[in-house]
Amino acid sequence: MDKGEKDAKRRHNVSVVFDTETLLAFYLGEPGGKKVERHLTKIMEGEMKGYLNIINLTELYYILYGRNPDLAEEKERNLRGYGLEIVPVDDDQLWKEAAETKGKHALSLADAFAVATAKVKKANLLVGRDAEFRNVGVSIERIP
Repeated sequence: MDKGEKDAKRRHNVSVVFDTETLLAFYLGEPGGKKVERHLTKIMEGEMKGYLNIINLTELYYILYGRNPDLAEEKERNLRGYGLEIVPVDDDQLWKEAAETKGKHALSLADAFAVATAKVKKANLLVGRDAEFRNVGVSIERIP
């Protein structure tokens, strides 16, 4: 394997799942938003793989929609432009993992789906300050 192949392999070994709070920080100019932007840029440039569960996209959309429906539409389109893989809940492994996570930890349902997606995709989970993410069985990266 030559250096270029090793570099490409290394780039694609890094993957991250976004919790809703991190994307809100990015879109609303809150603390940690710049770190989220750096991750999204790496995904767009092919240096990192990024995932967002459809449940977390739903949460992001309804929170933004409550502020302004046009803002929700704009940010949803913008987010897709970064090349994140939107992960559907279409198999038993993912929803059962989320249910088990929710049953074991004091997490919201959306947070449980973010954790489950990180487990299934073998990815880091990018979160904000939520203390609930301690000891959930995935590698956690915090934004602030």
